[in-house]
Amino acid sequence: MKMKKNNLFFAAIMLICVLTSCQSEKKTSTTLIDFEDVTLNSTGYWNGSDQSGFFNSANGIFINKGDQSGEAFYWRGFSCSSKTDIITQGYTNQYSVMAGKAALGSSQFALAYDTATVNITYTNHYNRVKSVMLTNSTYSYLAMVNGTDYSHVFSAAGDNGKGDWFKVIIKGFMGNNETGRVQYYLADFRNGKTFISKEWEKVDLSSLGQVDRLVFTFDSSDKSYGYINNPTYVCMDNIELEFSLED
Repeated sequence: MKMKKNNLFFAAIMLICVLTSCQSEKKTSTTLIDFEDVTLNSTGYWNGSDQSGFFNSANGIFINKGDQSGEAFYWRGFSCSSKTDIITQGYTNQYSVMAGKAALGSSQFALAYDTATVNITYTNHYNRVKSVMLTNSTYSYLAMVNGTDYSHVFSAAGDNGKGDWFKVIIKGFMGNNETGRVQYYLADFRNGKTFISKEWEKVDLSSLGQVDRLVFTFDSSDKSYGYINNPTYVCMDNIELEFSLED
């Protein structure tokens, strides 16, 4: 009888191991939102001046809020660009990436400005957003290096001697529920660091879990009356999505 009980016990353990193994080997597939499928005009960028309110790339809907005031057009949210001027300082060069190229040898990338939202569309077995590649725009980078009429030169002496910093905050949402936050420092002069991003870096977003929306916001040590002084842009490319191939 004891032998039979032992056999049943070991059989149960084996069944648990098999089920666990099956779950751990669940088949998945990844896809990239790389912005190469976005149509740009002769300027080399799309900024929402067509008043459509968004552009699509793969499984992403990138929200753009444009405002035509007389002959001037203002936007916030997302734009898409192929501009790579790393020399020209100022607002007229707001669509360029400081890395001098899109990520991984591609030709197009997105820019998020102010507060930017992307809705993730999916069918069947969507799992999560795994990662995104980020770096500074030329406009943001040179503003932190040289200063502007509104923002100061970033240094270790900034923020009352604690060191300047500038970061993008990525919030995940499923429906109306926030699933988590990931932050990435685009500049960091705290604790002896002298970093301002000018190369593409892959940022892990898997901790956000399953999401159907990402919201990008910014924070900085360079503020006046609660408002950020340095240009609040980030360039992004290759948003990596993971899908399950099974129920």
